[in-house]
Amino acid sequence: MRASVHPQAEPGYATLRISELDASPDGLTVSIQRQQGPESHLADDGWRRTEAWLQPAQVARIKGVLEFQLGPEICDRLAGIATIRLRVKEPDIGVVGTTVVAWPQMLTSGAVDLSSRNHDDTVRLRSRAPEPPPPPPPAPPFEPAPEPEPAPMPELRAEREPLLEESSGGRTKWLIAATIVLLLAGGGYFAYTNYIQPHEESQASAEPTSVPAPAPPAAPAPGAPKKSVRETVAEYFATNPTPEAMLAKARQFADGGDMNAAFLVWRRAAEAGSAPAQVELATFYDPLSKPPRAGFTPDGARAADWYERAALAGNAEAQRRYGLLLAKGGPGLPADQGRAKSWLQQAAAQNDAEAKKALETMPK
Repeated sequence: MRASVHPQAEPGYATLRISELDASPDGLTVSIQRQQGPESHLADDGWRRTEAWLQPAQVARIKGVLEFQLGPEICDRLAGIATIRLRVKEPDIGVVGTTVVAWPQMLTSGAVDLSSRNHDDTVRLRSRAPEPPPPPPPAPPFEPAPEPEPAPMPELRAEREPLLEESSGGRTKWLIAATIVLLLAGGGYFAYTNYIQPHEESQASAEPTSVPAPAPPAAPAPGAPKKSVRETVAEYFATNPTPEAMLAKARQFADGGDMNAAFLVWRRAAEAGSAPAQVELATFYDPLSKPPRAGFTPDGARAADWYERAALAGNAEAQRRYGLLLAKGGPGLPADQGRAKSWLQQAAAQNDAEAKKALETMPK
């Protein structure tokens, strides 16, 4: 991997940028070591004799580059140091990169408390202190609520009921009105019982009985949250599998389309010395792989490194792929026709048909 440090405008803060490192930014920790003094390992509370792992408050991947935000706990203590040894560790995987970094001159913040000590193995770096919230506005002075105005009293008036004037003419009119009302009531009852009610009953019997609509099916309950790729792989690594078992498991992930999980398992098996896993891992970086596996950026130097390990172990496929890569070259790897021919000849000696065919096309 490659690393560089870029000071920020605010004293005591810098950005550590790491490229050519295939690791997820989640949970990455770094180890910083200086060359002088017995206490050469940096922690957020000072220098120690034993290695300490620092966890930055913010790590992000931007256009293929990992950016670590560093604060005064690191920057102030590295003032005056020219170079440091940097190591990066990935959770459940281990150390994934080591390099030497030139530390630039920068202003210190003076915010580090050298009297505090903390002896944890992994230290989480403190981020910038948040600004205190503004004080709440003063409460308004107490004012009693105004008393409601009394409702106006209703005006009372007395009325005298008119006296009924009984006369012979008024009694006659009342009898005529009562007779008319009785005739109208009797006619209405006759019409309702003979015409209106039978018609309503026949109409009601002709209407079909309404059937209630079936209730919509209940929505299925949401399932358990899906595990991430790294959680799945970490659970598998916890079983302590052999390199042969990891090789088979990685192929199972690849056949299922999960190339990220396959890469992590192949990498662990390759680091354990499995030559077939080293070949598989190299193809992720091989610029001759069309299309690039899992979207990896071609890196001829890294592909050549893993091919060479497997080729030295006698793997014919690695010898052939290494020879083809050397014949053409790639990013970070110049072409070398002499070495390419030598590795292709070794693969052809193991009856690799593709290596024999490639040798026929090479200039004599």
